[in-house]
Amino acid sequence: MKYFSVVLLALTISGCTTKYAHVEFDGTAKGVKSGVFIVKDHSKNSLYGVNIKDGKFHIESKVLEVPGYYVMDITDDANSREQHNPFEIYLEDGKYSIEAEADKLANYPKITAPSSATQQQLTAFYTMVDQMNGDLNQKLAELNAKVNSKASDALPKDQFNALLNSVSELEGKKYGIVEQAFEKYVTENPQNTIGAHVMLRQDYESDPVFYNKIYQKFSPAVKATEDGKEIGDKLSKLIKLVPGHEAPPIAGKLIDGKPFDPKGMHKKIFLVDFWRAGNQIARINHAEIKTMLKDLGKGGFEVISVSMDTKRDWWTTAVDEDKITWTQVSDLKGDDSPNTQNWSVTRLPRYDLVDGDWHIIERDITFSQVYLEVQQYLKKHR
Repeated sequence: MKYFSVVLLALTISGCTTKYAHVEFDGTAKGVKSGVFIVKDHSKNSLYGVNIKDGKFHIESKVLEVPGYYVMDITDDANSREQHNPFEIYLEDGKYSIEAEADKLANYPKITAPSSATQQQLTAFYTMVDQMNGDLNQKLAELNAKVNSKASDALPKDQFNALLNSVSELEGKKYGIVEQAFEKYVTENPQNTIGAHVMLRQDYESDPVFYNKIYQKFSPAVKATEDGKEIGDKLSKLIKLVPGHEAPPIAGKLIDGKPFDPKGMHKKIFLVDFWRAGNQIARINHAEIKTMLKDLGKGGFEVISVSMDTKRDWWTTAVDEDKITWTQVSDLKGDDSPNTQNWSVTRLPRYDLVDGDWHIIERDITFSQVYLEVQQYLKKHR
């Protein structure tokens, strides 16, 4: 009986023991005499870090509470003005070998993690991106360093603006290459497990048709992941906002409580203005919208302002203060409104253009574009 009790106690103790994952890092940073290797979570909280000495660094086995995606970076004290984004890394139980070079710190490091298939895929994808980029990362890092240098403060305004334009141009090229690399990687590796997560980090809203085409190549297992479901849901809504498609309905009622029906307004083009009483930029822009209506209203232009407020008095008071005379709609549900999801409203103010048959012309355009876009549309549809 005693023996049985001892065995039972031992089993109980062993059953209560939690086995945590552990990670170990062993790295080289060729050419970096002094620097830092650091790993953070996506909230920018530091988890692991160590100084780099004479091109080498090492972190003994540490507890990893939650396996998953993190960010890491390698910096060189001798080149503190070099600018690049941190790199994504997938951590789970095992040892990570990291190799980098001082003159290529903007490139994804060579990360070897035999026990992590996910990290192996990340390494393969980002290495492909860098190979397609060529020396673009390095050029971009050098330009950013110039922009952030003390010498740039002494540059004439036109030269400094030219420098900024060069950075913007290279960033545009880099974005295009990332798109190409992503499509190539998913096509060549249809059973990958990182596709949905990587896509969430891309600017998929700018071209939902392109990204939806890639999404359809994902395996059922990837589509069923949390990231896969999220991106699938977002793309399904964004596809409906592509120019030419019928625009979603607008939930809510007019300010007098009557139902809202844009097709009964008989206009050629509508500006859909998503706003909130507490948003000062939206309130300032209302003054310019008055001028637009005065100049273009007779040609068939109308504005539909959709308030994302939750309290009626906030909404109506702002309308009175801004002396708004055009159509006002709201369901007073704020961010919980169906309008948020159906129109993919991620920030305020937001501006979309819709034609008289309630089809999307342009979505999420800058306010500075609105006047010219409406003017050109009306010229073509006299």
